[in-house]
Amino acid sequence: MGRRSSTQTHTADMLFTIGLFCVFAAAAFILVMIGIQAYQNTVSHMQDTFSTRTALSYVAEKLRQHDTDGGVAMTEVDGLPALALSDQVGENTYLTYIYSDGETLFELTVRDGTPVSAGMGDEIMQVRDFTIDRSEDGFYSFSASDSSGHTVRYLTHLRSGA
Repeated sequence: MGRRSSTQTHTADMLFTIGLFCVFAAAAFILVMIGIQAYQNTVSHMQDTFSTRTALSYVAEKLRQHDTDGGVAMTEVDGLPALALSDQVGENTYLTYIYSDGETLFELTVRDGTPVSAGMGDEIMQVRDFTIDRSEDGFYSFSASDSSGHTVRYLTHLRSGA
């Protein structure tokens, strides 16, 4: 019966160890690549929805700030649906209009009675397909789409019942 030499055993052990290390390294590399892809997808999704969710939160906060009797009304600015938010400063009444041209959210603040046009507003944020609706039961609904085409909706009701 032949005996294996210690050199052959040592070489086989070394090859097995190197092979096992290569399998471990390949698995670790694949795992890191999967993690990178998941991170990139998450960052991309967050960037897509940032402006959409921020715009909806901004409009909802403006509604809450003007939640008084007669403080909020639906109107139009150059045929575009708009929110008209009323503020009383001393004896003067100021109206803040929030509206969208389909690509950009605008805000315009003027003294009540001042003629307005859509071009007068200040750009707040880029947002696609922004809509504002008021239902019969007093709920305000806002929606907008992100760059991926996902629509985000927000629904709120004023406590004042306005």
